Parts: sequence; C-alpha cells; structure tokens
Amino acid sequence: MQEAGEDLTAARRSLAEGNMKWAIIQGYYAQFHALRALVFARGYREKSHVCLRHAVEALYIDENILPSSVLEDFTFAMRTREGADYGCVYSEEDAHDVVRSAGAVLDQVGAIFE
Repeated sequence: MQEAGEDLTAARRSLAEGNMKWAIIQGYYAQFHALRALVFARGYREKSHVCLRHAVEALYIDENILPSSVLEDFTFAMRTREGADYGCVYSEEDAHDVVRSAGAVLDQVGAIFE
C-alpha cells in the first residue's frame, strides 16, 4: 500500500505539471499496487495485470467486499495506461479520470486494511 500511495502522489504531481501521459501511468500503477496488496493479503500472487483483475473480481468483488466500481475503475485505467504507454494516445480528461479513480480505489482498499 505504501507503493500505491507513492504512485498516487506522483500521479497528482504529474497531473499538476501537465504531464498527462505520466499521470495516467502513475495513476494506473497506484491502483495496481493497491489491488496487488489485497491479493497478497489472501496469500496469492498475480501472474499478470489481467490475472490481477480476475483475482480481485473473484476474491473481493464477487464476495461483496468491494464495489464493482473498483474493478471498473481499474479496467478503465488499465486500458488507458496501455493506450498512453504503447500507443501514445491519451488526453487530459483521461488523465484526470485515472488519477481521480486511483484516489477512490486507494481509499476503498485502504479501508479493508484498517
């Protein structure tokens, strides 16, 4: 969770500096590291980014521990990060959405660990 928090701080800084591509990438990784912590907490390890999504769905969404919006936010961030990272396709609106959703995901995941 510490890594997730650091990624979120970096994403917000990049957003403020107008670096939309990096804000998206860092916002995605904030979500990735938070959700990865949840999977680790259950004694599992992800094998890929897509596997992480499925693990969170099975362990936390299907069990009504987290709302489906967490998975929707993560999926959007994953696709947006791939577009920014591999296709150089990104927008200011997408950057704001990913960073906002990263904050929401970290809040919801953090509540589980409290």
